[in-house]
Amino acid sequence: MNLMKIKKQSRLKEIIQTMMNHEKMTLAEITYNVNLSLPKVTELINELIKRNIVIENILEEVPATGRPSQKFQLNPEYGYFIGIDLGRIFTNFIVLNYSQKIIYENHIEPLLNLETKLSVKKLNIFINQILRETNITKDKLLGIGVSLPGIVDGKKGISHSYLKIEESTIKAYLEKILNVRVRIEHDVKSMSLGELYFGKGKDLENGLYINFGWGLGLGIIMNGELYYGKNSFGGEFGHISVIENGELCYCGKTGCLETLSSGRAITKNVREKLLAGEASILLKTKEDPDKIGPLDILEAANKGDQFSIEILEEAGKYLGKGMAMLINIFNPEKIIIGGTFTKVASYILDVAKNNAMKHSLTQLNNNVIFETSNLANNASALGVARLTANENCCE
Repeated sequence: MNLMKIKKQSRLKEIIQTMMNHEKMTLAEITYNVNLSLPKVTELINELIKRNIVIENILEEVPATGRPSQKFQLNPEYGYFIGIDLGRIFTNFIVLNYSQKIIYENHIEPLLNLETKLSVKKLNIFINQILRETNITKDKLLGIGVSLPGIVDGKKGISHSYLKIEESTIKAYLEKILNVRVRIEHDVKSMSLGELYFGKGKDLENGLYINFGWGLGLGIIMNGELYYGKNSFGGEFGHISVIENGELCYCGKTGCLETLSSGRAITKNVREKLLAGEASILLKTKEDPDKIGPLDILEAANKGDQFSIEILEEAGKYLGKGMAMLINIFNPEKIIIGGTFTKVASYILDVAKNNAMKHSLTQLNNNVIFETSNLANNASALGVARLTANENCCE
């Protein structure tokens, strides 16, 4: 492809990505957002109409001029994108149409801990089932995004923690088996993108997304974009050291914040204390403490179990101290907290917020907005689906 074609392709992609953020747009609105001349935008929009990517809408007359208002929108049926969140507690699926509306979602048992080839085989079965249920032909599937926990280099398609495969990257292996473009991304970065495009992070310039799930992760939004760091590993919030000679973390270090404030830490703490003889309504449903999981603890706390509430509040205290460090370093306008444990937000987040304010500088924390994600378990699948759409919308 010569330089002129590359430049044109880039401009077409920029227009499509802009239109993905709006239901309908006028030429003037598109021109303003992409910083091109009106004649150039008109030319590119006409090409997109010929390719059936964009649909022209003639709306009601504008009262001041009596002329019809001309708006444009993406053709929702031009193509589709699947987002898959391979979580430790659930596997979540989202399908977006070309105009970025959700047309399908599902949540099934976790596939993450299966052997890689078996996990991919099951994924392939579910994907084909989704295509049948939604009546999407394979040629209309423009890309699949897969989010994973652990250490992930999404740009290179490598997972260092899960779904490792000797002869290839997991991205290349998935593309071979699924026969479609695949984008790999870290779960918390995917969640942050979900917030940025669909949730509480819309129009956010500088902010933070904290995932309080089985682990503890951070997404950093700077100048309206997700920050990756040199090797795409930025945001390992759970592995800052907060206690000297603390508990050994699975990462190999000691005293990590994640050993004190995460779903993993809460579950471990609950099991150990129940085995030591403490009382809780948890034992009415699970006689063996080792079989108690995060969802059991959340349910018990919501039923008023004081034992569970106190453990959640203790985790919130350490989370708040970690958040104070982030406030002092990044000076964010907003901190969004999501993940499984936000289902008991008041027990964790009220304590966390109070401790964050207590341990951070007043000049930096007095305008910080704290919000809880409203995307539930869909944030990661939404974010990686949108990332895939951004990269494959005009191929």
